[in-house]
Amino acid sequence: MNGDVNPLGLKSLTERLDLNFVLQAAGLGVWELDPQTNQVDWDDRCQRLFGVTNTDSLSYEQAVRHIHPDDLGRVQEAVQHALTAQADGRYDITHRTLGAEDNQLRWVRFWGQAYFGEEGKAYRLAGVAQDVTEQVLARQQVEERERRFQSLIEQAPVATSLFVGRDLVISIANEPMLQFWGKGSGVLGKPLAEVLPELREQPFLTILDNVYTTGNPYQAVADRCELIIDGELRTFYFNFTYQPIFDEQEQVYGVMNMAVDVTDQVLAQQLVKESQVQLLSLFEQSPVGIAIISEENLTYQMANPFYGALVGRRPEQLVGKPLLEALPELAGQGFDLLLREVIETGVPFSANEVAVDLVRNDRLDRIYVDLLYQPRIDIKGIVSEILVVATDVTQQVMVRRKIEDSEERYRTLSGELEQEVQRRTEELMAANEELAATNEELASTNDEYARLNDELGEANELFSRSNQNLEQFAYIASHDLQEPLRKVQQFGDLLQAEYSQQLGEGRLYVERMQAAANRMSTLIRDLLNFSRVSMRQEMVESVPLTDVVNTVLTDLELVIQEKGAVVRVEPLPVIEGDQSQLEQLFQNLLSNALKFTQPGRVPQIDVRLETLSAFRLPPSVKPARLASSYYRIDVVDNGIGFDEKYLDRIFQVFQRLHNKRDYAGTGIGLAICEKVAVNHGGAITAASEPGQGATFSVFLPV
Repeated sequence: MNGDVNPLGLKSLTERLDLNFVLQAAGLGVWELDPQTNQVDWDDRCQRLFGVTNTDSLSYEQAVRHIHPDDLGRVQEAVQHALTAQADGRYDITHRTLGAEDNQLRWVRFWGQAYFGEEGKAYRLAGVAQDVTEQVLARQQVEERERRFQSLIEQAPVATSLFVGRDLVISIANEPMLQFWGKGSGVLGKPLAEVLPELREQPFLTILDNVYTTGNPYQAVADRCELIIDGELRTFYFNFTYQPIFDEQEQVYGVMNMAVDVTDQVLAQQLVKESQVQLLSLFEQSPVGIAIISEENLTYQMANPFYGALVGRRPEQLVGKPLLEALPELAGQGFDLLLREVIETGVPFSANEVAVDLVRNDRLDRIYVDLLYQPRIDIKGIVSEILVVATDVTQQVMVRRKIEDSEERYRTLSGELEQEVQRRTEELMAANEELAATNEELASTNDEYARLNDELGEANELFSRSNQNLEQFAYIASHDLQEPLRKVQQFGDLLQAEYSQQLGEGRLYVERMQAAANRMSTLIRDLLNFSRVSMRQEMVESVPLTDVVNTVLTDLELVIQEKGAVVRVEPLPVIEGDQSQLEQLFQNLLSNALKFTQPGRVPQIDVRLETLSAFRLPPSVKPARLASSYYRIDVVDNGIGFDEKYLDRIFQVFQRLHNKRDYAGTGIGLAICEKVAVNHGGAITAASEPGQGATFSVFLPV
């Protein structure tokens, strides 16, 4: 130190600085080094930083002994640099000290200024010192957390990066993220917009700024991103999140980005969609009903023309509407529940000949379809849509059922006819036996009578073969049985006319024979009518039912006059059907009303008409064909009536509720009525009480 500059004591130093109070309040100590004498002067606060007391002045060598060995070199180098004339004289260094007396490790900061004489030689280095142990340790903790955080990001299997500050400076980016960007580690410390300028025309920088501003995270799935890789702008798709990162003051200081490249999956999905578009184009022309229903509200997304025709709507009336809104008649039929089950389980559903009730052409129709519900799974693995494939098999089902019904009717009728023919044959054989006995009695007096008896035996033999099957019976009934019966009747008439006197008591047997033959002829005629009605179901013409009823009443005019009956007929509709069958229907119903009258009461017969919707049909009525509405034609009388417990029985073949001696008939008429109603897609039922008349109701589709 120069001779004209005298070292100052601690007191004179603090007085000269006049900062003691301020320094004490700030926790700062003051120090001074004389380069000439290597003497260090410092106050109590500086002494405490080195763990010494009562040492206001000591040599430089003694002072640096208390500096941590790992920091000593840096400190000495900083001192020498500050004392060099070429330097600016500034001194500022943070280092560790080891307390001389308390052996405590401290972090301290010493900073000051060197002073130089005119010859450029330093004569003084002085400044202040402060204990910064808490700040350094806190900073070290932060740095350690940041190092761990950085290590986690760098080792993360998912592409991850951290953007700091509003400029979104890239603080950390692991290798997967750098690969996505097509960059190296040299991008660290640079703003994202500078590293990836192609993002300026895309929404990502705006989204990041919003996350930084609001603190709200952002998440995207399969979002498109354009990146320049190797000088070429390429398209990628990412699932990514922007997560705000908060400091200790709960302020956002950065945004963490995690991304997964789903480009391959998205491109594959796009290829699938392109294939689906091509497939849908084929669907539009497919002869099979095809539709696509989305998971949300079971809404139609697509329907081809064939599907629209199948459900009775145009495709544009379906698309964009939920299932039960577009087809409200499906409510309660369970199809919406099946669709929900397929969506929940992901398991396809298929079934054949499923019955579906649909309103088509303003009437409720039942159709049958082979049905397939095929789930379509999106990129998230969730069922988003269902492909519906429906094939109309109504015609096949109806034809098969008609065949089955015909076979069943054939078997039933064949069995019934076989039993009835057997019974009638036995009756005829008994009659023949009686006739044979009569012939034996007359043989001695009349050879011609014997010849007639032989012919009757031949007729009986032919008749006994008539129960082979339904077709043979129909043929025999119309030819081989009718002809012998006519002969029996003719020869019976001949016997009564020519040989009445000779027969004596034999006339009784001939009369019984004639009565049996007449009953048999009537039975065969009714059975033939029943068989024809059962096998004839074509409806080829428009039939005015009013004309049909008037024709029947004309045929019954004599009976009506004899009974004094009053018949009232409301106007009836025109329907498509078989006129001859419909005449048989009303012939039987009206003749029964005239037959089963009560003695002493004027017969009253009303034919009434009512139109009913399908929903108002009585529960017991099951029409042969579904329709939106039906004609109900009632034939009401005030006759003897019947007990309704026999309702199912009266429409069966050969079923009678009354003795044939009291009321003539074969028990086939109402069975024919039921067949005619079924042939015309309808049904028949009755309501009655004994002594209160009867109402026979015929239901025919409108």
